[in-house]
Amino acid sequence: MTKYATDKTVISPIVKVFLTIFLILCSVIPTYAGWLPREVHEVRAYVYDYAQEKGNKSLLRQGRLHQGVINQGGAKLSDDQIERLKDALRSSQERKSGAFCYMPHHGFVFFDKDGKAMGHIELCFQCGNVASSPEGLPEREWDWKEIRTLLEELNVPILKADEDYSKLYSKGG
Repeated sequence: MTKYATDKTVISPIVKVFLTIFLILCSVIPTYAGWLPREVHEVRAYVYDYAQEKGNKSLLRQGRLHQGVINQGGAKLSDDQIERLKDALRSSQERKSGAFCYMPHHGFVFFDKDGKAMGHIELCFQCGNVASSPEGLPEREWDWKEIRTLLEELNVPILKADEDYSKLYSKGG
């Protein structure tokens, strides 16, 4: 007797394998897939004093870095560090909103193979808020501990108060 696809008691072993592979791939594909327009070639970490530009707190605007960048040129992440950053941005947990303020001092810029900035993320360790550009990075809880560890490895300072960043900027980094 021939079993038909409508028979609920039989699912082809091949279909089971494909469904299993599909489900695994869906869980492994990064949450930021499609967020950036091209493949990431390089990532650099920056610390900046957002107060150096009136009306602009964003690390990267229209392809131009904020004038308050303290570590000119940024700190280049190794391939391993890039993967760790990507992992830190992945999460199945919904993002918890931080305080109502937003005073970012740290960010990561993603560059393509031609050295063109494709997008960035910025974050504020003081209030816990984040932003990204272009839009489309899913609102997930980031691994703040891992991001802090990466910045420390790269010798990118994490200070306590806004004034400390202004003082560091005034000293020239």
